[in-house]
Amino acid sequence: MSVEVSAPIASGLLHISAHEITLTLNLALDQLKTGNFLLQSAARSIVTRNKAHTLVYSGKGPLGETWSVSGVAQAGSIEVELDLTITPVASGASSMGEIEIVGSANMGTVHLPIPGMGTIDDFSFDVDAKLALQASSG
Repeated sequence: MSVEVSAPIASGLLHISAHEITLTLNLALDQLKTGNFLLQSAARSIVTRNKAHTLVYSGKGPLGETWSVSGVAQAGSIEVELDLTITPVASGASSMGEIEIVGSANMGTVHLPIPGMGTIDDFSFDVDAKLALQASSG
């Protein structure tokens, strides 16, 4: 089964230095949405049960031809290693006006509060997002 889930980004920071790239993202999991009422209810129940209202991702990696960061995504008692690839997307006058972020991770066995489903033996997820960037001072 495949389910598309979205959650708004509460805040984030992309920092590029001469040799390293760091990415921090905070997602509001308590505002997540799915296309299915039952699955959305189950997902929100998992968020509440694990006190995982905000997902915090912090990753870093070397600055090279490909921008890849490795880090940990943590929300409440849930923690997962997550590798992401960041690609600048040129938009209008700015070559860094937008980035695309992709990656995937596997969490193993997950218990869901959905009647008749209960346990997923091989729970994995993909990240695929485009984010607009704004320069910050400092």
